[in-house]
Amino acid sequence: MFNNYAFIDGQNLFTSINKYNYQFSYEIFYNFLKNKLYVTKAFYFIGLTENRNHYRYKKLRKIGFILSLKKPAYRFKNDKMEIKANVDTNLVAHSLIKINQYDKAVIVAGDGDYYFLAKYLLRNDKLHKLLFPCKSDTSNLFKSGIFKNKIIYLSRVRDSCIKNNRQAL
Repeated sequence: MFNNYAFIDGQNLFTSINKYNYQFSYEIFYNFLKNKLYVTKAFYFIGLTENRNHYRYKKLRKIGFILSLKKPAYRFKNDKMEIKANVDTNLVAHSLIKINQYDKAVIVAGDGDYYFLAKYLLRNDKLHKLLFPCKSDTSNLFKSGIFKNKIIYLSRVRDSCIKNNRQAL
């Protein structure tokens, strides 16, 4: 029996889903993680937005995701309010703190922020898979040969995660 943990950059995943206009089902995605990648715990890291998204948080918990909510920082950039939760450090720390509790890790992201974590996990035989939203948006850091057999693109398995007459988040 496998005991793999998934560490999901929820903002990265959510942004990609919206960018490519996927009719995404988190229920099906959770089952994909559980049944195809043998994930027993799925940690979903996302920014906590006051007075917004409480339905999404509740729904994600009900599906089975373990939420790690981080209060965002607010700043102005180009005369526009920007909200940034920066969950990257929480995801990295959490995956290392729990490293002795799981067999292998599944990292769900897309940017290069997790390169050193992925490399560390790979060298310590703790990396099961890297799940990226789309090949074209994947950091060049991950396109080297060492991760060749570890990468799964959500765009290629999205049919497994498309909603089937269910309400998507």
